[in-house]
Amino acid sequence: MKQPGPQYLKTMVETASPVRNIIALYEKCLLHLSTARKSLAAGDVVAKAESLRKAMDILFYLDNALDDAEPEAAHSLHESYRMILAQLTLANSGNSRKALALAEKWLLGLLEAWQGIAPGGKVRNPTDPPP
Repeated sequence: MKQPGPQYLKTMVETASPVRNIIALYEKCLLHLSTARKSLAAGDVVAKAESLRKAMDILFYLDNALDDAEPEAAHSLHESYRMILAQLTLANSGNSRKALALAEKWLLGLLEAWQGIAPGGKVRNPTDPPP
């Protein structure tokens, strides 16, 4: 499948709703976790570490972007991100498949919650095969 051009992606991000942009970040994070899982299974610790770093960068970005105007929601999301990041740290340092699977499960739950409030409803799970 051919990747969309940079201008198309830029336009897509600039015109999407904030919720859709958050969903896109979650989806990209889940893709990195999927790659990390495959790399871990193949014994490629360098690729696993790189994929986990990218996923963690997204989570740090999402955490830092939380809106202090909604402290209750921000606190809950902050705690969720903190727990996921802790599992990813375990997955990276201990090559823990269990920790990685738990982080993926929690992140997928958050993705589904955001999809539930997104304009137009649920979008495709990034780890599902293309239609």
